[in-house]
Amino acid sequence: MSHYNAVRPQPRSLGMIFKDQVDNMMECGRSLNQLFSHLDEPIPYITQVKQLEEKGDKLTAEAYQSLELLPYSEFSHLTEQFVRYLDDIVDGINDTARSIDICTPRKIESAAQQLLSTLLSMIARLQREIAKYPENDLASVRACRETLKGWEENADVIYHEWRKTQRRLNALPLVEESNWTEILGILEQTTDACYHAVLLLERMTKYRLRESA
Repeated sequence: MSHYNAVRPQPRSLGMIFKDQVDNMMECGRSLNQLFSHLDEPIPYITQVKQLEEKGDKLTAEAYQSLELLPYSEFSHLTEQFVRYLDDIVDGINDTARSIDICTPRKIESAAQQLLSTLLSMIARLQREIAKYPENDLASVRACRETLKGWEENADVIYHEWRKTQRRLNALPLVEESNWTEILGILEQTTDACYHAVLLLERMTKYRLRESA
């Protein structure tokens, strides 16, 4: 059969892609958590995080391809930003693993464990909300946004309190302090990306409801 006559596979819906993205994101975060617990043998977990990040890149590309089939509108613009923030979350998890690979810390700072725990909670809440896409209820999305806002603000406090403590007590050697400042900064920025993702989801939901009214 000529390839011109071959049936092309139908692109998947954005909802299906989004669900796969957040599922992959959660698995990636759990792999980073395993890395935190196995600093004596980190390579398998660093590799796993990298593989999941690469899977995330493929899902991001698939989402952009699906968006290209839609006419340009405010909704497609918002959705493009939403996809970018989902990608940023997985990138942030992978960047954390890469920094640990470079810095080779002997133990995990408690602030890093707190930030990762906060991030995983944010992803889990976002995961539950995206499972409803595209039929999200605005009240539910707003509740999700408020929950993530609280966690994101808590992540800011964890990061800045750690930095203030280090400056006051000089608890770590200068090189280790610099390394952990970088790692904690990446984790804190990743919680920001998670919060911005739900902000975009809220705007997407408002647009859909407005257009269907």
